[in-house]
Amino acid sequence: MKRIVACLLVLLSYAVAQVQISGDIAENTTWTANNDYILAGQTFVKSGITLTIEPGTVIKSNADDGTGLAPALVIERGAKIIADGTADNPITFTSALPESELPQRGTWGGLIILGNAPTNKGESFVEGLVGVPYGGDDPDDDSGILRYVRVWYGGRSIGQDNEINGITFAGVGRGTVVEHCEVAYNLDDGFEFFGGTVNVRHMSVLFCGDDAFDTDEGYRGKGQFLFAILGQDQCGRGFEMDNDGSNMDNQPRSYPQFHNVTLIGPGGGTPANDGADEMIRLREGTGGDFRNILIAYGNGVGLRVKDAATQALIGDSLLWSNNNIIYDCSGGQFHSDVASVLGAQNNDPQFRALEGRESGNGLIDPRPVFGSNAYTGGEQVPDDGFFTQADFIGAFGDDSWLKGWSLLSELGRLTEVSAIDNELLTVVRSFTMDVYPNPFNPNTSIKINLPKNDIVTVSVYNMLGEKVAELFSGYLNKGNHTIQFDGTKFSSGIYILNVSTGEMTYAHRITLLK
Repeated sequence: MKRIVACLLVLLSYAVAQVQISGDIAENTTWTANNDYILAGQTFVKSGITLTIEPGTVIKSNADDGTGLAPALVIERGAKIIADGTADNPITFTSALPESELPQRGTWGGLIILGNAPTNKGESFVEGLVGVPYGGDDPDDDSGILRYVRVWYGGRSIGQDNEINGITFAGVGRGTVVEHCEVAYNLDDGFEFFGGTVNVRHMSVLFCGDDAFDTDEGYRGKGQFLFAILGQDQCGRGFEMDNDGSNMDNQPRSYPQFHNVTLIGPGGGTPANDGADEMIRLREGTGGDFRNILIAYGNGVGLRVKDAATQALIGDSLLWSNNNIIYDCSGGQFHSDVASVLGAQNNDPQFRALEGRESGNGLIDPRPVFGSNAYTGGEQVPDDGFFTQADFIGAFGDDSWLKGWSLLSELGRLTEVSAIDNELLTVVRSFTMDVYPNPFNPNTSIKINLPKNDIVTVSVYNMLGEKVAELFSGYLNKGNHTIQFDGTKFSSGIYILNVSTGEMTYAHRITLLK
């Protein structure tokens, strides 16, 4: 009997305690990974208090607090959150619903951080919250750390008809550390910035019902390596950027500096009711600096600068690089209002995999294939201690920084194959190659144009980097040549076609669909 009791005590010591969270947190508090936290109501970390969340901690939330409003975690002005996760042990805010009922949007509220940094609205309040202001006069204000933090399935109303963003930064200062954060399947925006100066990097937004990144009220922060795939239906935009609709010249003027961004459209579906058919919309007097931006597959135009007051800022406090890529948006690269003023490359970025996006369960890999034009033409970013110089356009080079912690990994949808060889990134512009048809079944033609006589090898690799076929190896004269690939003996899937000469290597993604 004593042995049985002892065993039960040991088992109980390893049991996960369920902790209900609601109301005010008025003393320094730590949430630990060995507990199961349930947000049962709106929770406020009071001024002067620090909430620490251990790596690996999971916070689940009920759908409402018993009054019909969704629970949310609010870090008040003057408080701090230290949520410092890792790639192996991220911190997760998610729904309390069973896994069998997920994914879906709007199953709880979200995470709201209020700070003392300047806005052009002075002291303000987030809609749906009463008595908890944001905004001040300290651009260096420190609200803590968000690192490897995931917010999934939120966006339900926290006030009457006020859906909430996945993570709201309201007057948050640049003393706050925000890195490797993700919002997925949110009913409203992914990340919203109401004024403030907070800088962010390695941010992911997946399948939200409204905009991925929304800036307003004089936001003057920086962002690098930002990624979004828009939601399938009732989706918004990749960027929705404003200054002040009632006074477009209000100061401080919104001036986001967002570099190395990949925005991927929904691949069909229904835009939002307000006609959200631009991948980026700039309006209401916002400025900004946008370099190394990669936009693809939008349901409308790639970029719209909506009003005359904002258009007047182009070339001055609104900077757009002509080296940015806008590819295959159904409405064209630019809205007609600025099509004669702005430019962009129109090159296929050749993402490694985009199977189904929200509407399916296929593989997704937003990195360009080896030899993509996204690996050329990258523009220098400011050398200011924050930005990292990158030799590619978009959020990704060969590094899959989503690996292991993104929802795409959790769902088994993220491919994580490293480069076959770094030399595959070398591109000689005078060499051209075309593959048609692509996708194909079972045959396709590879047309290459050699700038000079050369020894050429044409090979096929699978997505594991293994060579599965050598189509040609030998001497070819300068000019055009056609090589056939018979995929009869191969399985359906994505392959890398590799053409190498004595001076260069070029690669192209091909898809066999049987």
